[in-house]
Amino acid sequence: MVGVSTSRQPGERTCPHFGHCGGCHWQDVPYAEQLRRKEEYVRRVFGEAGIELPECFPILASPSSFAYRNKMEFTAVPDAEQGLRLGLHRRGRFDEVIDIVECWLPPPLANELVEVVRSVARRRGIRAYDYQRHSGFFRNLVLRYATPPDQWMVLVVTTTPTADEEVSFLEEIAELLPQRFPEVRTVGHVINDTWSPVSVGQLRILAGDGVIEQGFGGLRFRISPFAFFQVNWTQFESFFGRIRELASPRSTDVVWDLYCGAGSIALVLARWVSQVYGVELVEAAIEDARVNAMLNGITNVTWHVADLHRPSGKAVLERLPAPDLIVLDPPRAGVHWRLLQFLCEHPAERMLYVSCNPVTQARDLKRLLTVYRLQCLQPVDLFPQTPHVECIALLQRRD
Repeated sequence: MVGVSTSRQPGERTCPHFGHCGGCHWQDVPYAEQLRRKEEYVRRVFGEAGIELPECFPILASPSSFAYRNKMEFTAVPDAEQGLRLGLHRRGRFDEVIDIVECWLPPPLANELVEVVRSVARRRGIRAYDYQRHSGFFRNLVLRYATPPDQWMVLVVTTTPTADEEVSFLEEIAELLPQRFPEVRTVGHVINDTWSPVSVGQLRILAGDGVIEQGFGGLRFRISPFAFFQVNWTQFESFFGRIRELASPRSTDVVWDLYCGAGSIALVLARWVSQVYGVELVEAAIEDARVNAMLNGITNVTWHVADLHRPSGKAVLERLPAPDLIVLDPPRAGVHWRLLQFLCEHPAERMLYVSCNPVTQARDLKRLLTVYRLQCLQPVDLFPQTPHVECIALLQRRD
């Protein structure tokens, strides 16, 4: 458990919302104990799945246990006294929101941005969206952060504006935030008229160039409003560095990066191998990946939009050159059975399976271990103050 540092020590002082807010569960647990519990959880999950761990590296601690999140989503709900509340859901409740005034998970400027948007909304009498009546305007505030230098993206999620005051609210936010906070690079407006509480929809950029850029490992990554990116910006160097170390890339390697997203792992490995093929369902993510490759002058990556859970996705893989290394970084639900079957029938020499859900990872590895050997497992703490843990599994094909 190396590299542990934090500007606040749990037990000395806790967040004013701790115990009520659902954002953190473990602020009352010393960070070293959080790491121990996560290591034990990973061992227990794999043990219960009947998987023997030949080597389990000590968990990779986060350089910072606070102010590490580069993306936060706050929810607006009606309030009889103040007009609206803007914050995070109460622990265990989907229908209650706590007015957040000081959140310790993102960099501190996030709190000032939340307060300015909340104050403007209240002053203008903006109606928050009511998730029971399915009426109202202001739904969510999404903040994204990147560095260096410090950059913020602010996304205001609403239903379609129907009143002049709603339009004026958006115009004031777009003008005020970059003026008061030079770090705000992009302000966007997202329209979601569905009943679903998601913060995606029709996008309009109100101020800035529509992106922020994250740098690490000598690379630059352009992040668009809906792009997926790992949330712990303080862990980028060690997390992606560990992936490269375990992958042991060779100059002759052909790599498949499945569920490649905006191409972060693919581009980290591309400088060390012959060719990378990135496959992803979300077309917007592939567009981000193409831009990121051009931004870094990387030309040995080919991108494919395909649904890996369907026969059409299998057809794409069958047309690709056989891989020496396969990288899997699926969503929390894990790898679809159809893709698992294909991977067992076409094993590469090596595989890296990256997961934020050890339960589904262990389930999938049970199937993959019919043709692979588990060489090692590397837990990584990307989510301090919470029970969640990331794991990198290195597999070697059986002879």
